[in-house]
Parts: sequence; C-alpha cells; structure tokens
Amino acid sequence: MTIDYITARERELLRYLLKQEDDTPVAVAAEALNVSSRTIHRDLKGLEKTVQQFGLELKKSTGKGVKIQGPEGKKQDLELTLLQPSVVEYSGAERRTLILCKLLERTEPIKLNTLAVELKVTTATISYDLDRLEEWFTTIDLRLDRRRGFGVIVQGSESAKRAAISSLIAENFAEADLFRVMRENIKNKASSTDSGTISERLLGLVEKDKWLTVEKILADMREELPYHFADSAYIGLVVHLTLAIERISQGENIEINETYLETLKDTKEYEMAQALIWRLEKVFQLKIPEAEIGYITMHLRGAKIREDQDHLPALDHLSSAVHAKALIAYMQNATGEPLKEDPSLYQGLVAHLDPALYRIQENMRIHNPLLEEIKKDYHELFLLVKKAAENALPELKLPESEIGYLALHFGSALEKIQHHRKVNALVVCSSGIGSSKMLVTRLRKEVPEIKELKNISMMDLEENKDQYDVVISTLELSSEDFPNIVVNPFLTHQDVDKVRFFIKQLAGKKNPSPAEDSTGTSSRDSIQVLNGIQRYSGIIVTLLERFQVLPLAEDADAYQVLRSAGIQIKKAGLLNDAEAAAQGLWTRYERGGVALPKSRLALFHSRTKEVKSPCFYIQPLARSIPLLAMDSTSTDVEHFLILLAPEEDPAETYEVLSAISEQLIADDEAIEVFASADEKRIKAHMGSAFREWLKEKL
Repeated sequence: MTIDYITARERELLRYLLKQEDDTPVAVAAEALNVSSRTIHRDLKGLEKTVQQFGLELKKSTGKGVKIQGPEGKKQDLELTLLQPSVVEYSGAERRTLILCKLLERTEPIKLNTLAVELKVTTATISYDLDRLEEWFTTIDLRLDRRRGFGVIVQGSESAKRAAISSLIAENFAEADLFRVMRENIKNKASSTDSGTISERLLGLVEKDKWLTVEKILADMREELPYHFADSAYIGLVVHLTLAIERISQGENIEINETYLETLKDTKEYEMAQALIWRLEKVFQLKIPEAEIGYITMHLRGAKIREDQDHLPALDHLSSAVHAKALIAYMQNATGEPLKEDPSLYQGLVAHLDPALYRIQENMRIHNPLLEEIKKDYHELFLLVKKAAENALPELKLPESEIGYLALHFGSALEKIQHHRKVNALVVCSSGIGSSKMLVTRLRKEVPEIKELKNISMMDLEENKDQYDVVISTLELSSEDFPNIVVNPFLTHQDVDKVRFFIKQLAGKKNPSPAEDSTGTSSRDSIQVLNGIQRYSGIIVTLLERFQVLPLAEDADAYQVLRSAGIQIKKAGLLNDAEAAAQGLWTRYERGGVALPKSRLALFHSRTKEVKSPCFYIQPLARSIPLLAMDSTSTDVEHFLILLAPEEDPAETYEVLSAISEQLIADDEAIEVFASADEKRIKAHMGSAFREWLKEKL
C-alpha cells in the first residue's frame, strides 16, 4: 500500500505516535519532536485520512491526548509504508543516515554535489550534515577526509568500518523489527537499493540473501553456542557475521594482533567461532582468514548474555564479582537499602559485567535501545548509578549504554524491595470523617509502601487489627499488641518520613508466612538435595584436608613461583605435569588480572587435564611481586592463592572452588585471614564459611 505525499515532520509525528502505547498529550509530542503544540495540532488534522487508509483510527481524547488505535498488524503496515520511496522528503536525521550508508560502502571519494543531487538538497545542506557527522565518526575511531576538489571519504581500519555499519543498523532498527523489515525487503527483491528508502539503504549495505542465510546457519547452531544470548546479542551476532561475509566478498579483510589471537585460541568461544566459520565457508564458497575467527571470538565473548540463567561460577568470573560487589556497596550506602542481601542482583550484575568488562577492554560498542527511556524515566537512578561507576570503578570508563543496563539491574532490585516492604494499614482518626478521608488520601499519595489502607473507628480496632500490619493513628494507643504509630491529622512532611521509616523497620522484622516459607519440594526432590549436599561435603572435606601453605618462595619472577609451586603439588600426587599446570595458570593471568584490588593477594586458578584432583594451596613470597589486578591496576602481591581443578570433574567441584573465591571478596576480614598464611586459622575460617554455604544449599 502507498500513501499520499506527506512532509518529513508529519512522517516523524506518525512514527512517534505508533511507538506510544498510551494516550500522548500534544505538549509531550511537541517537546519530543522539538516543535510547538500548535504545529502538532495542525499536522494531526492532515494525518487523519492517512491513518484511516490503514484501518486505523487517530483517536483524540480531551484532557488525555492523542493515540493511534487499531490492530498491531495494521500499525506495522503503516510503519513499513512510511519507509517507502514515495515519501521523498527526508528529515535531517534520515538524510544523514543515507549519507553514512553511501560513505561507508564507498572505497573512493564522493563529491558533495553528487550527494546533493541524490538527496535533492543543496551542497550547503550536505556540508552542514557532514559537520554534524564529524562527532559520530570520532566515537568509532573513523574520520572524515574532506577536501575541496577531492570530495569526502571515510578513513579508518576495516574493523572500525564494520563497527560503524553495525552501530548504524542498531541505531535505526529496534531488535524486534530488524528481521521483520529484513524479510519484508527480501520479499520485494525487485526493488532497487538505490530507491531511497531508509530500510533499503541500510539493509542494502549487505546483499539481501546473505542476511537470512547467515541467520539460518546461526539458528541451526543455536544449541551449540556456549551460552544463551539475549535477543539483542543474537541479532548483533547475525549483523556481525553477515557484514563479515559481505566485506570479505568485496575483498576487504580485517587484521588482528597475532599475539592476542593466540590468547583467544585458548577460549571455548574460539572453538565455536571455528565451527561457525567452517559452515560459512561451505555455504558461501569463500576462504575466510583466521583473523575473522578471532573477531567472531571477540564478539561471542563480548555478547550480552541472557541473565535468567545461573551459569557464572565466581571462580571463572572473579573480576566481575569484585566489580559487582563494589557497585552494590556504593549503591547500598547511597540509597540506604539492603542491596547486599539480594543474591539475584549480585548474580545479574556478574552476568552482565563479565562480557561488559571484555567489551570495554576491547573498545567494543554496545547499542542500548532503551537508553533514552531509562535516562528519562529513571533519571535520578541513572545519575546515581553513573556516579557509583565513577567512584566504585574509577579505573573503568563505562559508556552510557552500559550505565543504562546497570541502572535497570538496580532499578529492578529497588522495586523488589519496595514491593516486599508494602504493608496493609489501618487508619484511626479522632477528628471526624472529613479529616479521616483527607489523612487516608495523603497517605495513599505520600507513602507508596502501603498496599491496602482502611479507615476505621477506635471501637472497631480490636476485631480488625489481626488482618493488618500496622495501625496509623492520630492519638496515642495504649495497646502494645500490634505495631502502631501516631501522626498529625494533616500528615506533615515529618510524619511522612516517620511512617516510611517505621514501615521499613517493620518490613525487616516480618517473618514469612507458612506459604512463603514452604519450599513445596517433593520427597524425591529432598533426596536429590541431600545427595547433592553429600557430594559437596565430600569435596569440601577433601579440599580442607589437602589444603596447605607452601614453604616461602624466594623467586622474584611470578612464572617461576608458579612452576616451583607446581613441582611441590606434583610431589603430593595431584598433578601429571607441573610445567603444563604452571603454563595453564600463567595463560589465565595473561587473559586478565588475577590480583585482588587493595590487597596483597592474587588468585591463580586453572581447569586442566594436568590436574588429577581438586586442590587449594597458598604460596607465600619472600618479596612482593607487582601483578595486574582485576581492576586493571597494578598491585604488589605477597601471596599466591592457587586453585586447581580437573578438566572433566562434576559440576559440584567447580561450585565448591567458586565458593572459596567468593570468600576472598566477602569482606576485609576474610582477606586478612587468607593474607595471614596461618594454616590453622585459614582452615577454621574456610570450615565455618563452608558450613554457612551448605545451609544455603538446603
């Protein structure tokens, strides 16, 4: 379906309204589109007919605003039609997107006049657009080379150009829309990519059939991927792979540091990247360079993981755990809320930070489609999380896209605290019906922690009190049988603070009801849990019995210290090859820091076939050795903590070893115990910590 000619501003208004689920006040739409309310009213009159063509209604409600009503499919049809070339007047943002498409696919300079003719504007407008684009290019390590008589061309590495194209696609397509628009374009293969539509030009950066071919290959391998990706990461991987195939087909090859490539080869993601490349080569009949395997590995390692899975043991992700603890500590201190008591917040942050830290380290961009909404709807929280990142993680420069995702984690945790804190309250007011109603209204407005509010008389209090958590009264109550608090009938600001603090204390003391406390497990489940506890206990006992503080190491070289420690551990019958085990520990160090920030401890750990059985040792040093820490700083280390595990041990082994690493970041007291190198004291501490850990497993 086509539509009559409409202006770029009218099209922007339609696209804006299509994204709104609720009635939108005209003033809000005007602010969003940077025009006056009068302009919005005028444009709406001309758009009613356009909307009706698609079986939709432009509904205007006095006092509420305006909304496009109708079936979701019809809305999608209108949204796609707005991208058709029949609408030839582009907004400034759309015009700049088209310029970017042209520049990123060209290998030769293009004249400003050529761009002006294609986009039906003046060369002065093109020059202005290029000025605006200069900023965009600086964020992705590219630059615009503009010279009189020469034209304009994009200068930079192939990897930066691919990153730019990926960013451009991510910025212009919502996650849910990309494949839908892609398939719509492929159905209409006859249409030319020079037709001028925004979606056509963006998707036209890659030959159409390649999109779905790559997606099909990846979908077939989805179960083989190292973990379940978030939808955004999965789509990002499709975009990355498709761009790689397109650019290789055009003779554009990427380069990667050979030494760094060797470190990537030790990762599970590299094996997956190899499998992907093998299938892509077979389907597209291409010879794909090894450097591409390295970049796909980086993408897999930097991908945002779906966070509904508990797949990240702290042993392998201690650096992320350290950063998560630091953020939570700062936010708890800033908000006064018990965030440290929320295990799901901690696990979610570790799951997010693990690939996020890798992305930051490798200067990889991530697109956050929710960023503007987060900054608008959770403005104060976003600023607080940004401040937390700057103070708790000063060595890292987190981009706003990452801050936005972290804000969602903390927002969810704080919402959960508020939800659990909600109470049912009775209101007793001695000043009459009018005052009672006013007090109830004020409480509902000012104290969101109250879920249900009932106004009763003093005489009815006894028979109602058991059904409610707290009584808010305007006069002193003699009874101590139920929680109660006295407020002014007019509810002053001080009263509001007092009530909220009272409820906060009350919620902390509340015991779960039998229904909440019940696990609902069957006898079979109970037996499985107990069997698991038995296996955990066996591993813990073995580790504690084997634990040893090794003799003081005189070496000043970290690798030699690991090698000497390996020889001693081999003598205990726990290693096949001391040299190979030391190399495994050192390779892990080269992939990222192992020293604990602000301590004199370094945790070396490895999972290798050279290890016969799990073990834990502490190697004290005669003199400190500077090592890279988990926060990318350098710190002087006096003790190596060495955790070793066989390659194919049961999952319980790695959980127990992870529990040891968790103890290291529990608090300053735990760090002091491990740094003491006192064998008996450390065993006692670990035994106590493991008892608490097992209680949580029951």
